[in-house]
Amino acid sequence: MKRRIQIAEDGPVQEPMLPLINIVFLLLIFFMIAGSLQKLGPFEVDPPASHTADAQPEDTIVLWFGKGGEIGIDDLKGGLDRLSSMLPVDYIGRPVEIRADRATEGAKVVALLKRLQELGVDKVQLMTAMEAGQE
Repeated sequence: MKRRIQIAEDGPVQEPMLPLINIVFLLLIFFMIAGSLQKLGPFEVDPPASHTADAQPEDTIVLWFGKGGEIGIDDLKGGLDRLSSMLPVDYIGRPVEIRADRATEGAKVVALLKRLQELGVDKVQLMTAMEAGQE
């Protein structure tokens, strides 16, 4: 008993698109998971250059310090007078990383460091960018 298979030639043959769509979504998910995202600060800073770089601990508080003296932590912005209200509740004992603009005056950075010391912060790091040609 032989069966005949009839192929309709009424319209164009369509390729199945579902496997292609699945592959595109799997690649999208892979690159979303594999890529590393960095949280952006409340404003742009251009850090000074350095020769070494160390990784920061997980519980580090990132403090953005602009050239005009503005301070940012997470989504909060303000001046030196608002620093105590901008710090998280559990900031005691946690390291603070200062991301200051390279055009910031040294006296303003010193004033910020004194204010952090008054608030009880004892671990402070100044974030710098690696010089060109270093890895």
